[in-house]
Amino acid sequence: MIKHSVSICFVFFVCAVSFAGVFTVTSDNASSTELESGESILELFGNVVVTDDEVTVTSDSATIYQDSERAEFTGNVHAVADTLTATGYFLSYSKITGVLILSGNASLTDGASTLTADQVDWFRFRNMAAAKGSVVLQGEWLGMVQGEYALYDRERQSLFVTIDPVLTRVENSDTTIITADRLEFFEEGERAEAQGNAHVSMNSGGMESSSEYLRYFGEEDRMELIGSPEILAEEGIISGDWMEMFFNSGGAVNFLRIEGGAAGDLVDLESTVNFTSQRAEFAFLSSGDDLDSLLLQGGAVLDVAGEDSVRVEVNTISAEEIVIRFLSGEADEIMARGGVRGTYSWSGDFRE
Repeated sequence: MIKHSVSICFVFFVCAVSFAGVFTVTSDNASSTELESGESILELFGNVVVTDDEVTVTSDSATIYQDSERAEFTGNVHAVADTLTATGYFLSYSKITGVLILSGNASLTDGASTLTADQVDWFRFRNMAAAKGSVVLQGEWLGMVQGEYALYDRERQSLFVTIDPVLTRVENSDTTIITADRLEFFEEGERAEAQGNAHVSMNSGGMESSSEYLRYFGEEDRMELIGSPEILAEEGIISGDWMEMFFNSGGAVNFLRIEGGAAGDLVDLESTVNFTSQRAEFAFLSSGDDLDSLLLQGGAVLDVAGEDSVRVEVNTISAEEIVIRFLSGEADEIMARGGVRGTYSWSGDFRE
């Protein structure tokens, strides 16, 4: 008797669908009602499958509003459209607006990238998705991004994350963590931007950096720091107006360029190096562990002290260009060019 009643309801629904031409459904059980407004409602239970030929949804149960062309799904929700897949506990879908609102362990997957959150609003016609609450994005080129709000733009292949955003990326044994007021990622070129109070922590060499704005170019292994950038490493502090870093295949810094207001206070083994200049370039050994050379240009002033100092006082040198070459972590050779002035008490090599 129950089976007969279900069959009647299902036949009635099929007729309604043929008339509306909106949703096609299957389920284990179904019942239909009509509101005072004339809206036809169909309740589906068990192994629900609903499609409008653009979006296909499976769930444990569903409520279909035929006239307003919308549907609500509950339990083990799984939705597919184009190459996007969404899962969660509850889904509200409007065919007219193209908006899907997913909640309860909500997840949206596009290729190799997966976005999870407390709620994901998927705007099909705009090719965008907004995620709210406990947002996590994971992808091969990204690592893992966390925050409380994210906006994914599929056409731009970009993700904007704000409210305590954090990027964690592990490459080999090196871990990089980036925080800022806002983080934005672009799949093309594997680019990332950190806007406002950008902070980078790298366990390789124990390096940390801070700036107002940061740009990372993954395919080039390059990072730019803009707006009062400062680097804190085991060797000391470096600052300037603009910085550019290049990384080796292992994730360690192998070259650093500073433009404008370059300054540093470094300690490496038995040597201390303090400098100011308009431009500075650091070249590191291929291992990324030790300095190979330091180039200072434009009103360069250099103070060097170490075990090679003949007198106790610090050696002070000023010139248009100063080059320091290091050996085993110590300043081994200093060259100065253009308007050279200073006091020298260095037992190593000095060239003018």
